Amino acid sequence: MATPLYKNPKKPIAARVEDLLGRMTLEEKVGQMLQLPGFSDLSNQVREKHLGSILCVVDEDTEKYQKIALNETRLGIPLIFGIDAIHGHSMGYNTTMFPSQLALACSWNEDLMHDVARATAVEMAYTGCHWTFSPVFCLPRDLRWGRVDETFGEDPLLIGRFGAAMVRGYQGDKLSDETSVAACAKHYAGYGDTVGGREASESDHTPRKMRAIFLPPFQKAVEAGCATFMTAYQVIDGTPCTAHRWLLTDILRGEWNSDACVVTDWDNVGRMVREQFVSPDLADASARALHAGNDMIMTTEGFYNAALEGVKAGRIPVAEIDQAVRRVLALKFKLGLFENPRLFDKQKAASVTGTKAHRELALRAARESAVLLKNNGVLPLNPKRVQTIAVIGPNADNDLEQLGDWSQGAGQGQGRMQKHDRDMTVTLLDGVIKHLGDKFEITYADGCSIRTPDTHKIQHAVDVARAADVVILALGDQLAFTGECKSTATLELMGGQKQLFDALVETGTPIVVTFISSKPLAIPQLARDADAILCAFNPGMEGGTALAEIISGAINPSGKLTLSFPHHVGQQPCYYNQTPGAHHNSYPDLPGTTFEGLYPFGFGLSYTTFKQLNPKLAKTTLKKGDALNLTVTVRNTGERDGLHILQVYLRDRVTSVTWPTKNLLDFRRIPLKSGEEKAIKITIPFDALSIINAEGQRVVEPGDFDLLVGSSSRDSDLARLPFTVS
Repeated sequence: MATPLYKNPKKPIAARVEDLLGRMTLEEKVGQMLQLPGFSDLSNQVREKHLGSILCVVDEDTEKYQKIALNETRLGIPLIFGIDAIHGHSMGYNTTMFPSQLALACSWNEDLMHDVARATAVEMAYTGCHWTFSPVFCLPRDLRWGRVDETFGEDPLLIGRFGAAMVRGYQGDKLSDETSVAACAKHYAGYGDTVGGREASESDHTPRKMRAIFLPPFQKAVEAGCATFMTAYQVIDGTPCTAHRWLLTDILRGEWNSDACVVTDWDNVGRMVREQFVSPDLADASARALHAGNDMIMTTEGFYNAALEGVKAGRIPVAEIDQAVRRVLALKFKLGLFENPRLFDKQKAASVTGTKAHRELALRAARESAVLLKNNGVLPLNPKRVQTIAVIGPNADNDLEQLGDWSQGAGQGQGRMQKHDRDMTVTLLDGVIKHLGDKFEITYADGCSIRTPDTHKIQHAVDVARAADVVILALGDQLAFTGECKSTATLELMGGQKQLFDALVETGTPIVVTFISSKPLAIPQLARDADAILCAFNPGMEGGTALAEIISGAINPSGKLTLSFPHHVGQQPCYYNQTPGAHHNSYPDLPGTTFEGLYPFGFGLSYTTFKQLNPKLAKTTLKKGDALNLTVTVRNTGERDGLHILQVYLRDRVTSVTWPTKNLLDFRRIPLKSGEEKAIKITIPFDALSIINAEGQRVVEPGDFDLLVGSSSRDSDLARLPFTVS
């Protein structure tokens, strides 16, 4: 018997897809569109429903199901296994866990993000998983939202550039390489701007707002060749994203010409019936989802029968089924699964998991991600002034909370391991003991609980602090208050942390706060009374090492915030690129504050100082199509070597529609030795000066502009260079 064309790797993928599609029954086609979780045995579903994908399984389970698909089904179509590898191979055991996506963003280092994604793909590769539901291209607008830690921050340009870097890292040079995995741009789109910060609540976006803020990052995902997209949970102007043909077909397929395979988020089709009440039954929801442009339906098992019935009843055209299955099959061919189904390889998986190189990368990521928010001179520690260090706080020696969400033990695993082995993670206490223990005496007290208002441990912590020369205090949040379906009502320090901090301040011992948290919180009290604040967010398995190195001065911090810290929860939403028009810029009930964040976007200190000298524009009058050319000299004016992150913003002074008062245009990471200076040249393309007008068109309007150059988004940190577009 002749080998079917679809099994011939020398034939073009499009031809192989059409050959295979032509051999499939309707039942086999619909089965390929179904993805189920491996929380129970799926052997019969693979055999009888021709399942196309399984999520939430690793290792031996992937091998079992793949062999059934290959050997016990009529056409031998391989399964594709998806998993939430978010900041490392999150659901794998003792894999390398990197800083959270939010923490990574504070490095402003696209190469680092590429490398982290590449390492993650390699650790996934031999565990039978081919597809990561990452990166997250969402833009959070309310910090109470539980998934802030999964985002890159509040700026569309950064999100697009950082997300695209991770896409390229996951997918490598070509998807068919055995160490490449398919990336997934999620959650498409507008998911991070919810009512009251509540998970998956309606997003009130106009098409113009979508084009201006929430869609540009996803367009960068398309340009990076992202293999898959995931539809968001929420509703936009009354229509669930899963049923939003404008998003999935008109924009993604039409305007952007993407051939990405689109998968729904967890049971999005079922939610249209039981939560959003926009469909009376699964038959209607399935028809709407297919017509909108979804290709694979995640975890809605009833979709299989509903789709078959929909076709028979004439509610679902077979052409829509075929088009979706084409994209599913094309993804599998691009991954090379018909030639190499990538069965679990225990020996190879062990050889690439948690390697020395990956641990070093995790350490580099933690070093570059840390942001120094305050320092009155206590850091780096001076051995002539400090003999005893008191490490205190509920997050000082908690490996699970340091890793944060989407890690073994965080609640999204397969129930096979409680968490990663304790010795895989260097906590803050571990790091201080290992790297400072030979120079200083180290004492420890956890001080309080975050999950309960229990304060009975505070007195012991006070006694430890009084006997020390400096306190390193680890505060923040924990898994009980972060993640999916865990949006909070406040942004306060939880449990007994406020009381602990107040009591420690009363001792008079200098306090260095290490902020280990899933997101920014309202911490004006810490900003006022702490001697230093070092923000790490969730710094990963090597976080404790990096923090100890920074505290000792072995590493000079260089991170910059990508999310603003608010003064108070009532300041939400708090972000730098606000639109103008508010009648006042301060709160009468918060004296001394403005609408600007407590610590704004782009802010971060160093152990050295930098100056931007002689910023100049080559031309101050541009005509249509002209690029804007900036030159500026950056000098390290301090006594330490360091790295400066130069930021360039744009202000369009008068626009036909309201537009943010400033937008990030570009940035540069500039390493400088003490006393060194470098001349920097930055070219801004003409289209970067554009706005979205009232008709939803991206245009550059003539008029007066300001180019703003400096060290953060704060006006006082920016030099203004006026120019005109004629």
